[in-house]
Amino acid sequence: MVGEAAVMRGRARQWVRGAVAVALMASIGQLTTAGTAHADAPPATTVTIDAAHPFGALPSDFVGLSFEMRELGIGSFDARAGNLVPLMRTLGRGNIRISGNTLDRDTLWVPAGQQPPNPLPDWVQDVVTPNDIARLDGLLRATHWRAEVGINMGHWDATLAADEARTLFATLGRRLLGAECGNEPNAWVGKGFRPPGFGYPQYKPEWEACADLVGSNRIAGPDTSSPTSTGPWVTSFAQDEHARINMVTAHSYSIPGSADATRLLSPQTAASQITNLTPQLNAANAQNLPIRIDETNSAANGGIVGVSDSYASALWAMDYSLLMAQAGFDGLNFHGGLGVCGAPLYNGKFQIYTPICAANTADEQAKVYVAMPEYYGMLMASRMGSGQFLPVTLATDRNVTAYAVRGEEGRISIALIEKDDTAAGSVHIGLNVGVDAEHARVVHLTGPSLTSTQGVAIQGATVDRSGHLPQRPAERVRVHDGTLSLDLAAGSAVVITLGEDDD
Repeated sequence: MVGEAAVMRGRARQWVRGAVAVALMASIGQLTTAGTAHADAPPATTVTIDAAHPFGALPSDFVGLSFEMRELGIGSFDARAGNLVPLMRTLGRGNIRISGNTLDRDTLWVPAGQQPPNPLPDWVQDVVTPNDIARLDGLLRATHWRAEVGINMGHWDATLAADEARTLFATLGRRLLGAECGNEPNAWVGKGFRPPGFGYPQYKPEWEACADLVGSNRIAGPDTSSPTSTGPWVTSFAQDEHARINMVTAHSYSIPGSADATRLLSPQTAASQITNLTPQLNAANAQNLPIRIDETNSAANGGIVGVSDSYASALWAMDYSLLMAQAGFDGLNFHGGLGVCGAPLYNGKFQIYTPICAANTADEQAKVYVAMPEYYGMLMASRMGSGQFLPVTLATDRNVTAYAVRGEEGRISIALIEKDDTAAGSVHIGLNVGVDAEHARVVHLTGPSLTSTQGVAIQGATVDRSGHLPQRPAERVRVHDGTLSLDLAAGSAVVITLGEDDD
């Protein structure tokens, strides 16, 4: 934690510079799939990388998944079955958060050696035991991911909470990034967990009672929703409890349920994604604490058909991940479920926005999942690796965004994301890479149309049934005097890598 804290202190000092860079990014367009160089044609879009002034950080585990506590209780996280392990490993290192509405609403912890009460209390629909935590540990060991796991505060039982906390730390060890005391406490009144008038002053002693039972500073919170109205809650929490937590957490969904793909990909949505969470980010930075958006997706309540499950969500997930990481967030956990794609889970939400789901009931039972379009956007973002962001200047009249990262080994990766409709014409890009290089390697994200739910591919390849993405050779582009030019199709994205050895 000492190294992570030092990074965060540095990031807090860099926040102003990062905010300026983010504003530039939000005003830029995107790029299309890479193509042949056109040195003679004047570029319609120019991108300039400033390799001399790195800022902020892109953490190695900024990619994340979020699931309901119910998934833990029904045995979904099993490294011995299906293809969840390779699907997670394909994304690289990451963070899995297990909590959600089912945590406080209907999940009962049953200690080792005990049987669930018979009959179960009326509110209980899901049971979680130490065997489920052991199964989760197998998944974390196999994937090299870490986890955040929730403790029920909606139906509070101090004895059970203490037993779960002991089990989490004893079983998961350092693979437990943090325990979470409850989920979205700002919504407890509306859900009937607390009486009218309950707010942060009432929440504080309750949370502290849970933290006392956890007995460790590996606690994440407060996991609030509704970011435009809970900034003061998070600010007070970070000020009051900074010595007892290792990470600030908040939730956010980007568009309302009535929105379409164009709105999801609009510069206005990109800008609001940052402004909505700026108070939470400032609160974490003021206390030198990391902050994750550990439950997020395109639209709440399961997502929007034709938007959250479409190719548009791939472009959005890639852009959103890099945008928020550049702004100073340490990671994002995309919420979803492991049931049949598009079908309602037990909690009544259709899992339209999920990155991973089963194609049918037989596959759900076999724990064999498919990668949805959103997954491909997350995977493209993860291809940027870890390192420090580099300032980018973009001039364009298209809906294009651009990001650059220098890895610890010195390699520079550049993401260009073109978010216009795929029927629009390609855009000619002139890219000043800011360093000496002879060649660049270009990997493309493509899809048939923004509303397509099939045919999303990276370098022409799709994730197979084993959970792996077949490796296809990257396009090789010549760099002339620190500049390369390429054509990118509308509605596509690329990751350009400099500094790799030529084959």
